Amino acid sequence: MNITEDQLQTSAAVLRDMGATRVLLFGSCAVDPATARDVDLAVEGIPLCRLLEADVAVHDILQVPTDLTSKEENAAFFKIIEGSSKTLYDETAVGSTDRI
Repeated sequence: MNITEDQLQTSAAVLRDMGATRVLLFGSCAVDPATARDVDLAVEGIPLCRLLEADVAVHDILQVPTDLTSKEENAAFFKIIEGSSKTLYDETAVGSTDRI
């Protein structure tokens, strides 16, 4: 799969504009983007009523299958993801080296 860092950052920016305070990349794309079949993202802060809109927006940018998970929708799963994800955006760490 050919996903650029630019596309990931554009996706994170769109999600931020929708209210995300954190955007995490997890799953196969975080481990090895070249062999990934989809892009898994987890967000915190987007209202549940905008989650489908956010998923569609990210898919339009990346043009590959995407899965968007929300902390507000499944806090337990989000907690698991935090330990093995890459941070694309973190409101509390803007400007830090935590962003890819």
